[in-house]
Amino acid sequence: MKAFKQREREYALERLRFLRSKHEEAREVLDFYEHILLFQKELYEALEGKEANWRKGMKWLYKLLDLCVQHGTQPIGERAQELKYTERELLGQAVDGFLKEKKAEPIDRLIFLSFLQPFYQRMAEEAEVNKEEWFKTRCPFCGFKPHLSYIADTEEVEGGRFLVCILCGTEWLYNRNRCVSCGNEEDQHINYFYEEENRAVQLQACDVCGKYIKLIDMRVNGLAVPQVDDIATLALDLWAQERGYTRFEPNIFGL
Repeated sequence: MKAFKQREREYALERLRFLRSKHEEAREVLDFYEHILLFQKELYEALEGKEANWRKGMKWLYKLLDLCVQHGTQPIGERAQELKYTERELLGQAVDGFLKEKKAEPIDRLIFLSFLQPFYQRMAEEAEVNKEEWFKTRCPFCGFKPHLSYIADTEEVEGGRFLVCILCGTEWLYNRNRCVSCGNEEDQHINYFYEEENRAVQLQACDVCGKYIKLIDMRVNGLAVPQVDDIATLALDLWAQERGYTRFEPNIFGL
């Protein structure tokens, strides 16, 4: 097993527990997300040295459904209960349909992404994906959209902006000031919103198309874990949506 990847997952859990103490408004969501991350960590580790084929790992989906019944909100639990008693073949077809259409009802999307992410992350890590000069808003590996972005200094680029795929976690470089939805690059129509006490987490919002994406500046807070800090700052998403903006690609919880 790649020790670095395992440590990343362990640190994500540590980060979640820290943020939960700081964001009371997100406590319920973070409580449930912790259970999802623990499930995904176990599944990811179980795939070490094995074929990352979700169709052969349907038992993990049923384990996830049990988790949702036990720890999810009432609507999540009720939907998970329905899916548990769906014929196995039909359930597999529903997952396959999500992968083809790249969309589903919010609760189904949450469940399917939670189940599929470890499989696709394993596959993406082993694949040879040419991300050089990709600069597109679809993942070069799986074709799904990015749900967030972050800024970081790397050996190749200083202050580079990277998009992160919602499904497989692939990261690729993208123009820092360009709207991911419509391609607008005019500064007067691109706005950045953040809370004064947490400048590392921003919203990049476009007034041309009305879309936004969350932007985590790792130079401001090098301890941030983009996908976890995103969930902890759901208040920013609600603020943006109240003002008429819609997210380019919702996170795992549909926000």
